[in-house]
Amino acid sequence: MIEAVLAAYQRMEGRGLLEEIRLRAHRRASVTVGGLNLMLDMTATPTELFAILTRMCGGSLYAYSQNINEGFVTLEGGIRVGVAGEAACEEGRVVGVREIAALCIRIPHHHESVGGEIAALLRRMRAETGEPRGILLYAPPGEGKTTLLRGVAASLAGGRNPLRTVVVDTRGELTFPLGGDILCLDVLTGYPRALGVSIATRCLNAQVIICDEIGDSREAVSLISAYHGGVPLVATAHGVSVTELLHRTGIRMLHRAGIFGAYVKLCRDGKGGFTYEITRREALENVI
Repeated sequence: MIEAVLAAYQRMEGRGLLEEIRLRAHRRASVTVGGLNLMLDMTATPTELFAILTRMCGGSLYAYSQNINEGFVTLEGGIRVGVAGEAACEEGRVVGVREIAALCIRIPHHHESVGGEIAALLRRMRAETGEPRGILLYAPPGEGKTTLLRGVAASLAGGRNPLRTVVVDTRGELTFPLGGDILCLDVLTGYPRALGVSIATRCLNAQVIICDEIGDSREAVSLISAYHGGVPLVATAHGVSVTELLHRTGIRMLHRAGIFGAYVKLCRDGKGGFTYEITRREALENVI
């Protein structure tokens, strides 16, 4: 079925970048192209979706069961597949997923042209303040935060004056396709964020740490510890405004600890790049 979806995409006139494929049980499939959701004239059955997911997992759903219970699997090449279905729960914890209802296949991309402005902002803040404050990138889901973060990592770890950059890639999707041998880059794949940040600080002598989708208050203590070790953090979070972000316990803890010197909202510019709305920490002193 995925092959049929790709063939339909290839037939589209003036098609943009393929970002996402959604397969649904008893509902029409869709593709996301250039931020637009385009419906296709094809549906799947739960049995077909189960077979597709099984094939994605190399024939062994058991090997991926923990991730499936958390709502996703990560495939080779940094492809993340969201999994929806009927959950079997025990004591408030998902222990299995029955009757697969939808698969959301997100296609990773890397743009060499993005990330430079954010990397320059990080360096500029360090020069201005002498403090290792980081940057929190935020936007609603699907706006390209992970794509931008890849570009930031490449910009910081490359060039004539690279920084020792450590990427904490918890779900195995962030560093694709940051290949090549010219980047001053180390990757911790599959580590819980808090542990990964701790290792990057204590063991890998990072000058900057990159990680995706923070916000859990349980992780905040380790992130604060990394900051006190003199290591700035560049991270992402889902959000629509700085005010909304700072009402979350974990983000508020990080803000009060001075982790971030700037909060950057990103939006697509319609040309494969981004526009930025930058809020410096000094402008938020009276927000919380």
